Amino acid sequence: MKVKNYKDVELKTESAAKGAGIRWLLSDRDGMTDMAMRVVEIEPGGQTPHHAHPWDHQVFVLKGEGRVITEEGAQDFAPGAAIFIGPNEKHTFHNDSEETMEFVCMIPVRATLDLNQ
Repeated sequence: MKVKNYKDVELKTESAAKGAGIRWLLSDRDGMTDMAMRVVEIEPGGQTPHHAHPWDHQVFVLKGEGRVITEEGAQDFAPGAAIFIGPNEKHTFHNDSEETMEFVCMIPVRATLDLNQ
């Protein structure tokens, strides 16, 4: 069993993101074998890079309002929204609110082997 507070996990940023970072809560490093759990934080006016990858992910919005943009267009969201991004679907998340956006993002553990956590 593991129990930790997400604020105790380092917020990692990347140069391609504007005011966005990830806290890797549970991954293969914690013994996870199926899904990895992250919290993404985006500052007001910030966004994630426009990108795609070969795995899907599930998102649950905790704070902030914004848009997720894909090739199908833009979709607004607010706290409580559940979002599915399919494999190879180009996407970006934009924070349109005046508070730091936070959302839980679940991806397959196999994807963490390709990412710098």
